[in-house]
Amino acid sequence: MGASNSKQEPVHIYGSDVPIGFSVQLQDKLVKDTTAPGTKAQKPSSAAGTQSINSRDLSDAVEKEVAKELERILEKQQHDQLRAKERQSSTAELLSEIRELSQQINSGAATQSPSFAEAVGARDRAAQCLRNNEGRALDCWKEVSTFKSLVAGLQREFVAS
Repeated sequence: MGASNSKQEPVHIYGSDVPIGFSVQLQDKLVKDTTAPGTKAQKPSSAAGTQSINSRDLSDAVEKEVAKELERILEKQQHDQLRAKERQSSTAELLSEIRELSQQINSGAATQSPSFAEAVGARDRAAQCLRNNEGRALDCWKEVSTFKSLVAGLQREFVAS
C-alpha cells in the first residue's frame, strides 16, 4: 500500500546541449493549423520529410498559436472590465433612486397625519407591555388590539387618498 511512496525515482536533468525534438503528430497538427482553409497541408511521409520542416517554420507556427490565444485572453479581459464598469454605474443609479424614494416616503402625507402619530404611540405601548410581561403575551391584548385598529384606520386613509 505505501511501498510506492518509499521508492526513489531517478531525477533526469537535461542540459542546454540537448536538442529539442517534436513528434511527427505535433508537427502535422501545427502545419494543418497554419495553412489556409482552402489548401491541404503537406504531410511528411518519412524522416526526410520531417527534416524539411525546419525549426523556424515550427517556431512561427507556435508563435502564431500563442498570439491568437493572447489576443483571445485580452479581448475577454476587456469585455469583463466593460461589464464591471456597467455594473458599477447601474449600482450608483439604483442607490440614487433608493435615496429619492426614501426621501419621498419620509416626507409623505401619511407621516403628517395625526392618526399616524397615534399609531406609533400605540405600537410603542404594545411593545413596552410585551417586554414587561415576558412570557405572558396574553396580558397585552388591549394594547395590541388598539394598535391593530389604528393601523387599519391608517390603511383606510391611505386607500382613500
